Amino acid sequence: MDKPKVIHVLYSGLGGHANVVFPLIESSFGDNFINHLVFFGIEPSVNAYLKKCESLDIDFSEIRKKPKQYIRSFGQFTETLRDLNPDTIIVHNSELIIPALQYKKKHPNCSVYYIEHQDNNTKGITLNFLSKYALKRSDGVICLSENFKDELLAKYKSKVPIHVISNGIDIGKYKTVENRNPLVLGMASRMMQTKDHTNLLKAFKIVLQKHPEVKLEIAGDGATYNAVIALAHELKVIDAVNFLGFLNDAEMIDFYNRIGIYILATNSETMSTAILQAMACGLPVITSDIKNNAAILEHQKTGWLYKDRNSVDLANQINFVIENFDNSIKVGLDAREEVKQNYSVVKMAERYTSLVKEKL
Repeated sequence: MDKPKVIHVLYSGLGGHANVVFPLIESSFGDNFINHLVFFGIEPSVNAYLKKCESLDIDFSEIRKKPKQYIRSFGQFTETLRDLNPDTIIVHNSELIIPALQYKKKHPNCSVYYIEHQDNNTKGITLNFLSKYALKRSDGVICLSENFKDELLAKYKSKVPIHVISNGIDIGKYKTVENRNPLVLGMASRMMQTKDHTNLLKAFKIVLQKHPEVKLEIAGDGATYNAVIALAHELKVIDAVNFLGFLNDAEMIDFYNRIGIYILATNSETMSTAILQAMACGLPVITSDIKNNAAILEHQKTGWLYKDRNSVDLANQINFVIENFDNSIKVGLDAREEVKQNYSVVKMAERYTSLVKEKL
């Protein structure tokens, strides 16, 4: 008997969707189903994603869209669905939930799930509409945390089940490193408005005054890349900052291994895979005290939380971790245990597999 076929719709450009989909397919989920990826967005597909598909022998399609112009891309996706005849469609928050659910009307045995990734407080008109649409018509909506589920129910009415499946980390890929250098700071993320590189650089300038040998490595690419570099020049910290651009999986692991402290300066998150990866490496992690970060990290027990948008408090937290680094490493090791217990890829795969199979 052929394995059931699952289509995953994820953003074509840099983003967190791939950090969920690829580990899922590399786990037991990939053994249970035939998986096909659809890369969708206004940006070309990230080359590293396409190479990853080839290395894992995963079939994929690419659908480009123009801003606010959906008809052509909807038609392309419908044709893809007709060709592939999937048993399940998993849509990571995108407009393709609409043609996916239209396809389901004609093929009622096909299940459609919508995964929420966008912080409810930062959703625009389109994502608000898509959330409402999915909560009325899909087979289920997937949230990354109980906290996010509560927010969703407070904001919208739901006619479908809401499932909580946390992101999962393959703990075996991420190792602890001895003799880390506390004067090497690092942040890795997509470079966009909701990532607070501005206050990170302002905080870094303050830290330099007390620890002039400190260095900052920034990994990632995106819309704000040039503006962040310009700000580093303006603040006169550019000589101490290394901009790395986009890093693939292997390069990311090397990045985590060579830094001493991981920082995620951000104003909006659902569940940050980068935070979980850094925790899995046993790194001291500093991030903003927004609700969904505080749900992962407990201040001074599994990491450090600074007051959101407050560069002075961020600098204070960085200085504290540098100056108490032996104890900070112990906190990082406790954080690694937290990931093992609650955010493993094994648990994520089991939950997705169970969810998909119950509708087959």
